[in-house]
Amino acid sequence: MNQSPVVFKGVKGGLKVYINADSDVEQIMDELEKKIKSSKHFFGNSQINLIFTGRRLTPQQQQNIVDLISREIEVGSITFEMANTDLPSADHFESFDGIEEGMTRFVRGTVRNGQRIYYEGNVVVIGDVNPGGEIIAGGNILVMGTLRGVAHAGATGNYNAVVVAFSLQPTQVRIGGIIARPPEDDAVKPSYPEIAYVKDNTLVIEPYLPGRGK
Repeated sequence: MNQSPVVFKGVKGGLKVYINADSDVEQIMDELEKKIKSSKHFFGNSQINLIFTGRRLTPQQQQNIVDLISREIEVGSITFEMANTDLPSADHFESFDGIEEGMTRFVRGTVRNGQRIYYEGNVVVIGDVNPGGEIIAGGNILVMGTLRGVAHAGATGNYNAVVVAFSLQPTQVRIGGIIARPPEDDAVKPSYPEIAYVKDNTLVIEPYLPGRGK
């Protein structure tokens, strides 16, 4: 009897999704969509933490899966336990800690309302992040434009991560488990890049001065 391309298993704090290594990507996506839709009523409006294991996936395949699931249910955290096809099998990323260098995903163009970008390393957006857009990264987030949406850096628990934008006007910034929101006033927005980082268990936003560090 052939094994199902996708198997769901409830675990403490979320849902573990096993992806069969012998199934092709089209089978996996079809089965995943069927299972998510059939279980949608069970999840309700709760945020679901997802852990993927089994078949190794490329970053693009990971993003396609995240996009598919996010259309049907409210997703909390997402972890790919065996996430990259070009990593040795012994490698296992509990938490991404390549803050100065490492895996980086480049997003070219505007991240629009309703769009969610997730990557276990650093994320660089060559464009803007509009209100309703969301960036979630295990490492740093750099927006080479205006950040008006949500940015969650260090999503796997790395409090050394930073968020930098040419114009930092987010609806929410989060690093690790620490959240900050901008003041609800009409203050003039600065015309220089800013950096958000954690200092003394507080999320700090200040001008980004090259060469100074944080």
